[in-house]
Amino acid sequence: MARKALLIGSQVGLFGVGNDLKAMTAALERWDFTSTRCEGENASRAGILDEYERFIGNAREDDALVVYYSGHGGYAHDPELGHGTPGPGTLQFIVPTDFEETTEDDFRGITAPELSVLLARLTERTQNVTVVLDCCHSGHMSRAPGLVRSYRRPVPASVISSHVETLRREGLALDLWNPPGNPHAVRIVACAPEERACEGQNADGVPMGYLTDALTRTLGELHDSGLTASWATLVDRLRHRVNQVWAGQRPEIEGPARRIMFGTREIDPLGALPVTEVRGGVRIAGAALLGARPGDRFVVMPDDSPEPDEERKVGDVLADRVDAQAAYGVLGVPVPLGARAHLVHTALPPLLVHTDDPDLVTSIESVAVLGTAAGDLAHVRLEAGEEGYTIHDAAGPLHEPRPTIAAVVADLRRFARARALKTLVEPVNLALAEPVTVRFGRVSDGATTPLPRSGATIHSGQSICVEVRNDSKTAAVYVSLLDVGLSGQIASLYPASPSGLRLDPGVGYVFGSDDYTRALPGMEVSWPESVPATAPREETIVVLVSSEPTDTRVLEQPGIAKSRERSISRLERHLCMIGASDGRETTSVRGRPVTFSVHAINFDLDPRPAPIGENTVFEVDDRPSAPTFSDHGEVTLRLSNLVVHHNRASRGPRIRLDALVLTEDVAGQPRHSVHTERFNDVADGERLSLRDSDVFRGDAHGRLDVAIWISQETSGRPGLNALLPQGEQVSVDIVQGVLDQALGGATAVYRNSLTASAAAHRAQCFDVRAKDFSFRCTVSGPSEDR
Repeated sequence: MARKALLIGSQVGLFGVGNDLKAMTAALERWDFTSTRCEGENASRAGILDEYERFIGNAREDDALVVYYSGHGGYAHDPELGHGTPGPGTLQFIVPTDFEETTEDDFRGITAPELSVLLARLTERTQNVTVVLDCCHSGHMSRAPGLVRSYRRPVPASVISSHVETLRREGLALDLWNPPGNPHAVRIVACAPEERACEGQNADGVPMGYLTDALTRTLGELHDSGLTASWATLVDRLRHRVNQVWAGQRPEIEGPARRIMFGTREIDPLGALPVTEVRGGVRIAGAALLGARPGDRFVVMPDDSPEPDEERKVGDVLADRVDAQAAYGVLGVPVPLGARAHLVHTALPPLLVHTDDPDLVTSIESVAVLGTAAGDLAHVRLEAGEEGYTIHDAAGPLHEPRPTIAAVVADLRRFARARALKTLVEPVNLALAEPVTVRFGRVSDGATTPLPRSGATIHSGQSICVEVRNDSKTAAVYVSLLDVGLSGQIASLYPASPSGLRLDPGVGYVFGSDDYTRALPGMEVSWPESVPATAPREETIVVLVSSEPTDTRVLEQPGIAKSRERSISRLERHLCMIGASDGRETTSVRGRPVTFSVHAINFDLDPRPAPIGENTVFEVDDRPSAPTFSDHGEVTLRLSNLVVHHNRASRGPRIRLDALVLTEDVAGQPRHSVHTERFNDVADGERLSLRDSDVFRGDAHGRLDVAIWISQETSGRPGLNALLPQGEQVSVDIVQGVLDQALGGATAVYRNSLTASAAAHRAQCFDVRAKDFSFRCTVSGPSEDR
């Protein structure tokens, strides 16, 4: 395995770029990296691309690679794509040394799509890649109070768009472009869209970028300490160092932040939160988002240890203040580099677990966020079997058996952490004053179907979107989205802005939209392999809106794994189109409290693919938004009391009723049943007698959908069963089509998805009144008297 770095420096109107490259070369040498420097005249557009191509060509599967850039960042803003603040709607690029030679036909910058494609090709060679960008990435990207590291004026969006389109025609693999960020590469960026990345003299009097100076010093400290640390730990230190010099810049990390530095193994601290020294005490980031309260106690460990250890601990912290971003208290001793805090005592209601095993009771009650309870009072229960221990909720087992008590307790801690986030509410004294609107919808073919924020059903493979609008007239807000998955996973849905997307007053944004193409792909939802697909389960998206940037990435955790493989429920396509830009937390630690509001979106994730879509519109559509998913067993569906209230034919016509029932067999395969009834010489108001009122009788599993059409029939036509194509899956739209063709038009009268309780427990009746017809629909189970 080799360790190699590509260090790019474009010193156009700046003083610190050369020093940045020297410092990075020296810092990486201590970690056994061999560096290639691209600077001076070689850092032109062509020179940078050539060096990057060579770097990709020389990469091998087990290599550890670093790509570093120091210089200007630039942007082009398209008002039709977004608002005036840098962020959505900005097209970003880096500025090579020959950028001033740009013309309308020859753009000399290197755009975010190009850099994303290059990175994607690099991670196809090896997934052990780290990218560092010490430049600005949008309209406020300056390196004040020293020199700016953003191009001094925006470039017309048409120039960059035309440039990217030309590259696409010439073969640029834009299908590799991943705007939310490459999931295989760790990316450290200098500042947020609304912040300024700074350059100035460091403590030794040397002009450097503040990010690079902090990074190189921190790399040296970590190397000398011999500690095993993650990139998230390193960035915690970077933020503290940079904020001491320039409070308007907060470095951030994107991608797999839990990775051990320059490796691919991830550290899963299971609730251990970063600790930093602040004025008057310590700060425990993310504690508030877990529901921590004043009076809660934390144990501080010197590293990323997964469990608190009394013998190795640094000390204890009693939280004396909590706001939207963190908990604060006093440790009494210096905070070691990479220290993490474990919550060991809290007033937060714990996750209650039912078990009859005394050993399990002892282990559970030793964890601060867990407790035991009997029967129906418990949130989950533990079952012990020959193969190990399994967590069950009301729908059944949540994973494969775990061989040890420690393993299943670790899973319970994941669920406790996820539940704390799902039930998070803002305290009255920290409630956000600015009004916001949150909307939820299902996306199909670029169109959105509005859904309620609670109770909707989303099928595995469908896509969704979330729209958030800042209705304030005076203040900006910061929006973060967190997915709380079925397996206890917590994942950021906006990885390019881990501290929140800034929305200015009156501005809204649709998470799930594509800023570059203006399309609405949405985000695809999938069922986790580790969770048995027995029944729908609730998934939650937590929309956190705060008055200041708030780091939510500290809460991210993988879900329960399938066997030894990590397999988590996630939203497959992340939502943003900002490339390598993100929000930052800049509030002074002991200053004004950060206010926030929490908006939960709860939906039932159905493991089955969505049923075939329908375009047919029924006069009465009583389908519930979340029909019960359960086996019915033997079912009878009966129609009665059919009345024609308005006969629109001049001479007693023939009235025809066609019914379609859709269900599944025991193996989950779709099946259908059809029924046709005819009536002669029908008068207005006449109650008609059905010869065979049982339109369906038999076993029904998974679902029980009914659709009914009533039409006029001037001459004999075959029954519905003879009209349908044989050997094909039948849908409502297919039935509508064959009836229209055979009868010259058919009225779609009634549509419903009936619930399990109607069949399994007692007969239920539905009185239906359409425009010209009324009837009764009755569904009963095997015990009902027919």
